[in-house]
Amino acid sequence: MLNNKSLPVSNIMWSLMAKLFAMVFYFCADVFYARTLGVVLYAEWVFFFSIAHMAFYIGWFGINTSVKVHISKNNCRDNCVGAAIKVRLFFSIIITTAIFLIVPLFVDKIGYPYPYAELKNLLYIMSGMLFFNSLTDFYKQLYVGTQEFKMLCAVTAFEYFLYCFFSVAFLKIYNNPVSIAIGYCIAGMVITVGSFLLLIKKYNYKLVKKGTKDKELQKKIVEYALPLVVTSIGGLILMEMDTFMLGLLGTEQQVAAYSIAKQLVSKATNVNMAIWTGTVASLVMITKERYEEKKKEFKNVNKLNNVVAICISLCFIIFGDVAIKVIYGKAYLEASKILIMLVPYYILYCCSSFYAGFLDFMGRARRRAVWYTSVIVINLSLNYVLIPIYGGAGAAVATVISLIPYTIYCIYDIRNIFINKFSFL
Repeated sequence: MLNNKSLPVSNIMWSLMAKLFAMVFYFCADVFYARTLGVVLYAEWVFFFSIAHMAFYIGWFGINTSVKVHISKNNCRDNCVGAAIKVRLFFSIIITTAIFLIVPLFVDKIGYPYPYAELKNLLYIMSGMLFFNSLTDFYKQLYVGTQEFKMLCAVTAFEYFLYCFFSVAFLKIYNNPVSIAIGYCIAGMVITVGSFLLLIKKYNYKLVKKGTKDKELQKKIVEYALPLVVTSIGGLILMEMDTFMLGLLGTEQQVAAYSIAKQLVSKATNVNMAIWTGTVASLVMITKERYEEKKKEFKNVNKLNNVVAICISLCFIIFGDVAIKVIYGKAYLEASKILIMLVPYYILYCCSSFYAGFLDFMGRARRRAVWYTSVIVINLSLNYVLIPIYGGAGAAVATVISLIPYTIYCIYDIRNIFINKFSFL
């Protein structure tokens, strides 16, 4: 299906290795958390981490994706890097400060002090996690935009190794979810400083400094990022709002079981993400002369993405029950039922995310953002209705249904691009 002439196979392999490193370190740490903390404290951690994950999406503010697109198309990358760093730091500082200040205003409304006794401390620590996460993701998106997938692999592996190492080390010292958050914060600081040192070594300092004063380029980065904020909010709702609402409306046992199933599915998407991350920047280089060639490449990548999604889905259905029982323990066996219910979500997500990445590079982020609002509205509405009645099963149904209209739109817009041929050139 794939060959060196039709697709950047090496990019896919390096991207895949990055995702595999991330998955291995993440799951090793997560299993350790579940077995060490027990169901109740583990539920508190995953409830908090669902909030933190949503905060990460807000912290990105569409800037990182915008930078990825701009640097892939900008001839003077040193200048673009300078402009991007200034924009990134500005929004990271503003959003981090805002979240730190509003924690006391809402923490008692989302489960503090009962049933989540450490939630207030965790949310304060989250502001530091958010700041470093926004910068870490920024560096990784730069490497995607410049198609430096060896560096992407190295940075991702180092990042998740540090998350695993520091969080597990602190958890062994102090058996509490707060220790995991502190570990994440320290790991984020280390990877942020290391990535910055690599960046200043690679690029021309004078040109980077010049880019920090390029108001026009900074404005373009922000303008393209604004519609992506909507998709970021939709993404955070799709990824974590179900766990968050289950934490508010359900039991600790339901939160723990649902989180395990959702994380297994979410991390499995990393395999598919490696495919489109390693190819999409190349696929969008469409000219009239290379139209048929790129169309064929797109179909090949799409086919590979679908085959991988189907194979992983079958693994979830056949081996999910045994895997959860052996790895996490009998206390979390309810997660296997939720896992099967989330298989359609996994397939829809793999399809829509590949198409969405392609559409963003083609300059269609604004159109996609409009349709992503349907995810937000449907997901919130169905979670509110179904979770009190069906618990984790209701959250799974809401997640699946909310993604269907958006996926249909992505398919429709992709068909428009290739049917209309040169209209987008």
